[in-house]
Amino acid sequence: MDKVLNQLRRRFIIVFMIVGGAFLLLAYGSIFVVNVSQTMSAIDRDLNTVLDKAPLPTFDDREEWLQRTNCIIMAKQEDSVIVFNADALNEDTVNELVRLTIDEEEENFSYDGSYYKATSRKLLVNDITVYAVYDWTSDRQDLSEAGLITGLVYALCLVLLFIFGNMVAKQVVEPVKKSYEQQKKLVADASHELKTPIAIIGANLSLISSDPDSTVKQNEHWFRNIESQLARMSALVTDMLELHRADDARNKPETVEDISALLSGVLLSFEARCFEKNVSLDDEIEPGVKTLCIKQNIEKLYGIMMDNAFKYTPQGGKISVSLKADKKNAAIEFTNYGVGIAKEHLTKIFDRFYRVDNARTQGAQGNSFGLGLSLAKTIVLDHEGTINCDSDGSTFVRFSIELPLRQERRVRRHFSSSNNLIG
Repeated sequence: MDKVLNQLRRRFIIVFMIVGGAFLLLAYGSIFVVNVSQTMSAIDRDLNTVLDKAPLPTFDDREEWLQRTNCIIMAKQEDSVIVFNADALNEDTVNELVRLTIDEEEENFSYDGSYYKATSRKLLVNDITVYAVYDWTSDRQDLSEAGLITGLVYALCLVLLFIFGNMVAKQVVEPVKKSYEQQKKLVADASHELKTPIAIIGANLSLISSDPDSTVKQNEHWFRNIESQLARMSALVTDMLELHRADDARNKPETVEDISALLSGVLLSFEARCFEKNVSLDDEIEPGVKTLCIKQNIEKLYGIMMDNAFKYTPQGGKISVSLKADKKNAAIEFTNYGVGIAKEHLTKIFDRFYRVDNARTQGAQGNSFGLGLSLAKTIVLDHEGTINCDSDGSTFVRFSIELPLRQERRVRRHFSSSNNLIG
């Protein structure tokens, strides 16, 4: 499974890097392309502006015109060429620029490490053609530096994207990993719980088969043992199915329910059992508390909490139940008196198959497997609430539940806790 999780994490990172890298490349590439396009457009505008303002066709006011431009200007009439603004260039360079611009009619060219862009305009008067040549070497250098910086930033973003992708992949895979570990623990614990009754059933069947002439009456004790262990196995399977149903119910529609009335109905079903055991059942329920919930799961939650309180309350003891609400939350408490739970067990009591001690569990009910409180926590968390346990260690145990009062639907969480997935 670790190999599968590692492959899943790697695939997530690869997809994350491809998608993220593509978006970054598109963003930075677009910025660079726009920058290049704007630079070349600005050069073209400068060249056209030079020609638009030229004192054609006589060039009588050329001094003022030339002072306003840094372009090299060439004027051609028949076979003669006049070059302006080229004082900083040597004769060979000027001749080569004239050749490339006029003779070769190049619009973009390079010479001696410099880069030039040229445009021309032909006059109908006196058959004059004017050429403007712009040295954009420095602009090209600026674009190169901008491209290098963009590339470095892009590379840095890829590194950060990889680091972030690893973090996200870990968060994505972690629930799957926890779920798998929980599945393994569930299978191991369930196998352990089934091992003992299966062994006892096998031993009793061996004793019965060892004396084929014995009657059913003579083997009554062994049959009772088998019946008891079958009931224990049936209870375990039932509890595990309840956990699975709780997960399936998560996809069922929520409705606005009167959770006060639901609690009163569950308490009513326990009154006879409490009477037989001489257990006092006190309740303080605020009427008319309503919230958006899954009715069958809330009823199941109440049933689990009452069954747990009843099992661990000795004869002559007391159970207290309360439900109070404010504008945002409903607070529900189940308190049983007469026994307690040591503080070291309080953080583990909601774990599956966890029991405080065998003597206490068997004394309460031989078919208890420690699954009820885990199911209760799953239901509470799935309704976006909280559940806690408190005890002084000897005289009382109190379970406190808080459920948000919701009247409108909202997106449900896919994972309420690591205990939610059942194999």
